[in-house]
Amino acid sequence: MDSLSDENRRLVEKMELEYRREGAALSEDKFNELTKLKLKLEELEVTFQRNIDSRDEKTMFTRGELDAMFLVQNNRCTDNVQVLNEAIKIRQEKAILLGYETHAEYALEPLMAKTPQAAYDMLADLRKNLTELGSKELEELEQLKRTDMQAVGKIYEGFFEWDRSFYANKLSKQKRSINYNELRCYFSLPQVIRGMFELYQSLFGVKIVEMENPSAWHDDVEMYELWEADNKTFIGHFYTDFFHRLGKSPHISVHSIRSGYENDTRQFPVSAIVASFAKPEPNAPVLLHHNEVEMLMGELGRVFQNMLCKSKLAIFHGCKALEQDFVQTPTQILKDYMWSHVLNKIACHYKTGEAIPHDLVTQLQAVKTNGAGLSYLRQVFLAMYDLRIYNSAETVDANSLFNSMNTDISLISCGGTRTFVVAKLGYFIKHSLASKYYAHLWSQVNSADILESCFLKDGIDMSEVGLAFRSIVLEAGGSKDSLDGLTMFLGREPNARAILYN
Repeated sequence: MDSLSDENRRLVEKMELEYRREGAALSEDKFNELTKLKLKLEELEVTFQRNIDSRDEKTMFTRGELDAMFLVQNNRCTDNVQVLNEAIKIRQEKAILLGYETHAEYALEPLMAKTPQAAYDMLADLRKNLTELGSKELEELEQLKRTDMQAVGKIYEGFFEWDRSFYANKLSKQKRSINYNELRCYFSLPQVIRGMFELYQSLFGVKIVEMENPSAWHDDVEMYELWEADNKTFIGHFYTDFFHRLGKSPHISVHSIRSGYENDTRQFPVSAIVASFAKPEPNAPVLLHHNEVEMLMGELGRVFQNMLCKSKLAIFHGCKALEQDFVQTPTQILKDYMWSHVLNKIACHYKTGEAIPHDLVTQLQAVKTNGAGLSYLRQVFLAMYDLRIYNSAETVDANSLFNSMNTDISLISCGGTRTFVVAKLGYFIKHSLASKYYAHLWSQVNSADILESCFLKDGIDMSEVGLAFRSIVLEAGGSKDSLDGLTMFLGREPNARAILYN
């Protein structure tokens, strides 16, 4: 091991860990027992989803029946509670068989958080800092409902879970008056792509070169080469495939066609970003909705995350090699930075060339944070619940625990009614997600910390920040522990405070 490079040593260590986690060190009898537990878990996952699909009926309600609608929606598939309880029990047995105290300890071992306690501490910190904001937002929603009750001569009896969506939408409409169809005029696809390319070129010290008559799978596809800014070193190439075709997925997605790696010579990475926008009219470009622009920002960030990685081994290349609780962080940083602080350089009217008005940008940014306190508290609750059910050696009642924690953390109750919301949420039973609901919040916390501490710091040279981020974070891919890389980039360990300002 001493003679191996750092990257090769990490490969050996990760392989050994994965073999052990799959039961390679167990006796034959215990390995057979492990196999039976895995099969049983697969059966329970299928049963859980089948129960949901078989009860997917439609029922019509009036506005005055919000409470009845909520209760009907959340009292279906009640038999799934027992299915989830059984899955929790079996995962605990599986963890003990493999030498862990709990399933959460097993699940988080290879991730950035490393331990359930680290993830829980982050969530507790978030909860502490978000509760005051969430309480203020709840007061606004309660006042709206009080006004409605007074208008129809009814007594206000409280604000409940079934009121949340209706009054949140009502409050949002009162606060903001954005004409989203007019907003599209500032987001023509060619201008948005051009603006994003210019940002990435200046931020990461690269040059993007469009290729003429590329060899591709369709005439709509465009191909680009990526070079170092001095035009002397080739990095790789990527494709853009933006327009709708029959049978094409409607989602925006990124595909790593070839990982970069070294085998005597450097094999260069190839990626593609695929969307399904309507084709442009003869005299008008494609105009994007603002949510499409957001998604495009994030996915294009994934392209550059893949392209700029310099790992020597393909297994450590790009997004796919990052820990599940860090994989979204780099692209989240780039998307938030672009949306919050360089939108005016990307968006301009497709007819007049006029930059998007500053007050409109301000309104868009405000919309993104409207109701954020309650929204984040809901996510904190779900993540804490997920850790709680899988980090206990004792038997838990999944549904009772869900209902008690929901009111306590999310601040909004179900009015004392017995509900079975957890029976239709697949997050907690799926193998890929059990104990890992916290991962999205963890990524957002880290991206907000980097954004506030580095990208938005007063007097900072953005080219220096971009090159440092590229060198320390993006180029490493999965060849280094992400917590080590993040700590090196920040100059300290990350914390959850910055997300409140982001």
